[in-house]
Amino acid sequence: MNSPRTILITGARGQLARALALAAPPQIKIVPLEHTDLDICDADAVRAALETHRPDWVFNGAAYNLVDKAETEGARAALEINALGPAVLAAACRDAGARLVHFSTDFVFNGTKTSPYEEDDPTHPLGVYAASKLCGENVVLAASPHHLVIRVCRLFGPVEAQTQKPGGNFPLLMLKLGRERGKVRVVDDQIGSPSYTPDLARGVWQLLKRAEGGVFHLSNDGEVSFADYAQEIFHIAGVECEVECVSSADYGAPAARPLYSTLSNSKAHSFGVTPLRHWREALREFLESHS
Repeated sequence: MNSPRTILITGARGQLARALALAAPPQIKIVPLEHTDLDICDADAVRAALETHRPDWVFNGAAYNLVDKAETEGARAALEINALGPAVLAAACRDAGARLVHFSTDFVFNGTKTSPYEEDDPTHPLGVYAASKLCGENVVLAASPHHLVIRVCRLFGPVEAQTQKPGGNFPLLMLKLGRERGKVRVVDDQIGSPSYTPDLARGVWQLLKRAEGGVFHLSNDGEVSFADYAQEIFHIAGVECEVECVSSADYGAPAARPLYSTLSNSKAHSFGVTPLRHWREALREFLESHS
């Protein structure tokens, strides 16, 4: 497979998009475009951007991630950004001879499994956000067999404090609430793998060397409930905060979440991706860098 020379990244201010740009090999030119630079739902603008920058690959970091709001008032935005936008990108990339890397989510599964999800396990989204992400996967893969869909899980990583709220970063949100309140309510029946964006980015770059297309899972090693995850955050950070464990049913979020959504990385490993370290080790590095 020919190595890319130029990569265009949409949604360039997102946690994973920023990590991908920082982890890029030095010989590769990165073109980071924020939403104000490129609306991925605008077909004319997308085609113009591809013609101007002529990327070999496009990383789609643009996404609508307000899971609960999608259920109540954001359904249209979720479908536009998570399904229509990827369809526009996928078709434009195919026509321009570029390959698309699109990022999806563990939420495409319903959580009834008790062992890590494989790429070919049946999907069954439980809410609007999850359904919009699955639509995005399908339109990307339908456009070209050379496009990639990478499902990730529970992202955390460095953020731009002036542009991004901690709500999209569980460790930072817990630290903020823990210091302000001294007690937090956290669900204890949703199990998954927290994943550190710098580690994911390195894995993505490794995957590009050998993967011809299709769906891949990528996450840090290990799994944990959100309540135990919060406990570990407070322990590492030295924050005195009580964690009140509640069930998902009692918490009452508008959108249903899968109770189990750990992703198997076996396929990615078979394509030469070095196994990502345990999430606790990555979490410690992240929190120590933010102390």
